[in-house]
Amino acid sequence: MTPTRTRTATDTPLPDDDEDIRVGDDAKPAKKRAAVTPNSRKQLGRPERRRGRKPGPTRVMMNVRVLLETDDLVTEIGEETGMGPQDVTDVAIAHYAAHLRRTGKLPKVPKRDQEEQSEAS
Repeated sequence: MTPTRTRTATDTPLPDDDEDIRVGDDAKPAKKRAAVTPNSRKQLGRPERRRGRKPGPTRVMMNVRVLLETDDLVTEIGEETGMGPQDVTDVAIAHYAAHLRRTGKLPKVPKRDQEEQSEAS
């Protein structure tokens, strides 16, 4: 068994480690890390957008869950028509809205167009 040793006044002093500790106004906030997910074309490894090319239509993020059978249908339709899931979804919603307008469950003129007509008059 090794005897434990206690410090005495004659021993060399411990180094002052407080110099590297920052408190109060001396402390700088930690730098925020950049987002983990890439968000620019360059970060995604895509080529720069060609000059003069117009951006696509304005889109809104819509997060939905679909049944596996529906997902399989979207995939099948996409393979047969060459359309992507976004295009398949846009066409399907437009087709369903047209059906609802024909059956009277939606107004014949979309609300947005009604508001524009009322403002014009």
